[in-house]
Amino acid sequence: MYYSPPLQKGGYRLLWPCAAWCLLLLALTTTANAQSRISPRQELDFNTNWAFCQQDISNAAAADFNDASWEAVTIPHVMGITPKHNGGGKVFQGIGWYRRYFTVPADLADRRLYISFEGVQTDCDIYLNGEKLGEHHGGYMRFGVDISGKVRPGKPNVLAVRVSNADNPQTPPGKKMSTLDFNYYGGIYRNVSLVITHQLYIPDEVEANKIAGGGIFTMSRNVSAHAADILVNTQVMNSGRQAAATTLLTKLTDKSGKVVASTRQTISINGRMDTTFRQQLHITAPQLWHPDHPYLYQLESEVYNGKQLVDKRVTPTGIRTISFTSSDGKADGFYINGEKLYLRGANRHQVYPYIGDAAPASLQYRDAWQLKKGGFNAVRAAHYPASPDFLRACDELGLLVIECQPGWQHYSEDSTFKARTFRDIREMVRRDRNHPSVFLWETSLNESPTPSSWMQEAVRIAHEEMPGDQMFTADDYNKRSRDHYDVFYKVVNPDMTDPAPGKPSLTREWGDTWVADAAQENGLRASRQYTTRGLINQCILRQQALNGETSEERGGYWDHARLDANPRIGGYFVWSYNDYTRGSDPVTAFSGVTDMDRYEKFSYYQLQAMQPARNKAYGPMVFIASYNNLQDADSTIIVFSNCDTVMLYRHNEFVGLKTRSANAATAPFIAAKNGSPLYAFPLGHYEPGTYRAEGWLDGKLVCSHTISTPKPAKRLEITLPEPSLPPVANGTDMIPVYIKVCDKDGVVVANTKAGQSYNIQLHVTGAGHLVGGNIPAAGIAVQATEGGIGYALIRTSDSAGEIRITAESKGLVSAVKTIKTQSRTTKIVPDAPHAKWVNDFERIYTDVAAKTGQENSLREISLKDAQITINDQVNPPGSGMLTDKNNLTGWTATSSTFPLTITLHLGKSRSLTGSQVFWGKDSDWYNYRVETSPDGNTWTVASPDKLSSGQDYKPVLFNSRGVQYVRYVITGIKPESSHVAVKEILLFGAEE
Repeated sequence: MYYSPPLQKGGYRLLWPCAAWCLLLLALTTTANAQSRISPRQELDFNTNWAFCQQDISNAAAADFNDASWEAVTIPHVMGITPKHNGGGKVFQGIGWYRRYFTVPADLADRRLYISFEGVQTDCDIYLNGEKLGEHHGGYMRFGVDISGKVRPGKPNVLAVRVSNADNPQTPPGKKMSTLDFNYYGGIYRNVSLVITHQLYIPDEVEANKIAGGGIFTMSRNVSAHAADILVNTQVMNSGRQAAATTLLTKLTDKSGKVVASTRQTISINGRMDTTFRQQLHITAPQLWHPDHPYLYQLESEVYNGKQLVDKRVTPTGIRTISFTSSDGKADGFYINGEKLYLRGANRHQVYPYIGDAAPASLQYRDAWQLKKGGFNAVRAAHYPASPDFLRACDELGLLVIECQPGWQHYSEDSTFKARTFRDIREMVRRDRNHPSVFLWETSLNESPTPSSWMQEAVRIAHEEMPGDQMFTADDYNKRSRDHYDVFYKVVNPDMTDPAPGKPSLTREWGDTWVADAAQENGLRASRQYTTRGLINQCILRQQALNGETSEERGGYWDHARLDANPRIGGYFVWSYNDYTRGSDPVTAFSGVTDMDRYEKFSYYQLQAMQPARNKAYGPMVFIASYNNLQDADSTIIVFSNCDTVMLYRHNEFVGLKTRSANAATAPFIAAKNGSPLYAFPLGHYEPGTYRAEGWLDGKLVCSHTISTPKPAKRLEITLPEPSLPPVANGTDMIPVYIKVCDKDGVVVANTKAGQSYNIQLHVTGAGHLVGGNIPAAGIAVQATEGGIGYALIRTSDSAGEIRITAESKGLVSAVKTIKTQSRTTKIVPDAPHAKWVNDFERIYTDVAAKTGQENSLREISLKDAQITINDQVNPPGSGMLTDKNNLTGWTATSSTFPLTITLHLGKSRSLTGSQVFWGKDSDWYNYRVETSPDGNTWTVASPDKLSSGQDYKPVLFNSRGVQYVRYVITGIKPESSHVAVKEILLFGAEE
């Protein structure tokens, strides 16, 4: 897709004259000296002024390498901008190189200098001035390199990073991207910083590599509304040669800055040694952290060498205690600060359109804010540790987080892979243990066939890293896991009985089915690419599931544990918060309550209504789930609201009134958990025009929502989503914008037919640029709307000013929007002389035509007359659903006896080229093989034994002639408590 010019090796040419360089160095030194007098610790922004090349190059680490043809980029950075819908192999995989020229003033020669990388995807090597300093394997955790004694103070230095996002079975998740449920986008995609300290300092928690230690470790004990104790373990390292009389002053301040508790301790630390200060703070009448009132204190840790302040760190801290059992020991839910809280959460992927995972702090904050506003009090970071920026937002806004180690449907006995999975657990806990938002640790490889011995070690490591009663680990409940984990998902039998009433239980994923097709507009996946039918049906099915439905045809599944109808479940996490793309499938997974671009679907407001209106953290809401533009769909109007009473008006005339108490009968289990079922207003007939819904609380009108039937498209409109965050001119911040096709009154012209769109052109000038606007294949500068809405990201420049955005479309009135950016407040690592690179947003890309080739041609053969034998029973009840061409139906075994055989008698001789099995449950694993026979007596293995996940539905190819019988021999299943379930079987080939 992209073209890079050939590179030349050799020295680079300095573009600045010597005198200018000397003046710059003097200025930088003066600035740094001033900074060092102000603060004993400096954390400088290392995100700007990088060079990048999207290919592997020998000698690119060398200090004198000629990188003049590279492009100028900023971090966070993805190695390849992609179209919005980039599933099924459209993401760049390979090698990329990054280079950063920098300097540090000469008077910092005796300081400790540490470069911290928050996330590089997936494997990387780090070089300084041509010398390799280290490597890292894993795309989701923080790591760093100590450049003390290696950097050249007062002189130019060059940092080089070789990054690979190629498949690596030894680096978790370890699965090939072509079979993965998400994508490895690649790049230095999270923040980079340069940390400057004295030689007596508090180290980074991950860098320290100490069990249950390193850096700062806070623990709340004896928590009540009257008092609380905070245990603080602080590691102080002396990297100097001489002993240091070290004093640690630890203070706790409230939001007003008042010190509410403090303690001081002095210990002599020998040179090249460290010690851990173990302190305790006592606070009376604490403000406790809770999702409804997420109060944060500031823990200030000051290190003194004698009387000199040499290091200081500030850690936001929330005081709270959690449990998954009641005071009398019952596993009946989740408790925080002794108060029972029903968890209504969502699963979140960190992916964004165009930029993949490379999102700055502002976009991370927006996600947390939108989740909170949407009625969620919890989020599952599926399937890898979230960005620290996202976790900080969750702390601040009040979202409980399930933190997950990297993993998805893959396990290997390879010693390196196993070692890295255990390393991931340790580092994940060390990095995130101080976040009050993190309440559950998914120390498991999601939906993977891990052995019991691995599980036991994973749980042991987590508890070793975080001693005490506030560490809770989680995994699916099965025979291998049940003796190890603290909290379980899917604690339910297929017949809805509870196999372990003493085990804490959550539902980690619900509200989706992996074989759903959004284009049919009748399932759990929905997109505005089509019409409102799909958006409405997604809501109806999700309400049925929430209310306890277990049949897939009606939106549920048995292992969802009946959700709100389960009397002891602690809560649930809908799949998913946002749409996302996958390496394994060219079709975007439209399972989100928001689009991939975070535009809200109707289901977002449906779940927003699950929070009580009197909860001040959420408040009252009302929303009409309609655009009133489909005659067959809009004769009944659906309204979501958590108010006491909902009134509906059509053309300002009163239509009807419904009360929350009376409406509870439509979904009683939802209502019993304080949620609000949808309000359906049958109108008898369709009328275009305007509808208004009012929400009333305690006899007062507290909210309203109005919708109107769109008139013909007239103009474009550019809007920014909430919240209103001031964009920062730091070269890395991004501003999301929506471009809407509107009628003359400003109503969005939503689709009445699938695939309707308008072509729009975007132009950005001033103090920012359009991300990917110079890459035609990405479909950004010129794009097609979806449901009347386009989307783009604007990256700010490094100078404050105005950004001007212009949107145009043939036959429509253009739109112009101006955005002002504010100056940055953070300090950056000083740049050193380098070649004048072309900015990535100015480079001219030449699109390469898509690869073509003759793929395997699979012609499906009809199985409507095939005789089906399961074990020895011919055409048993339900077996016809295996070949009914309907993935919403299927057959499930009633026992777990193996081997289990499913035999198809075709009746005619066929030449077969392959088979496709759609399994009934996406998280199960099946051992099976395919055999063929001409007569039902002599069998040949067409596809040998394989271990297949429930989402592995790609065709299995083989060549068999003269076939009248096909047999599927299933020899095992994991989890062992599951039963074999098959939705559909397809065969490919031709008659002979």
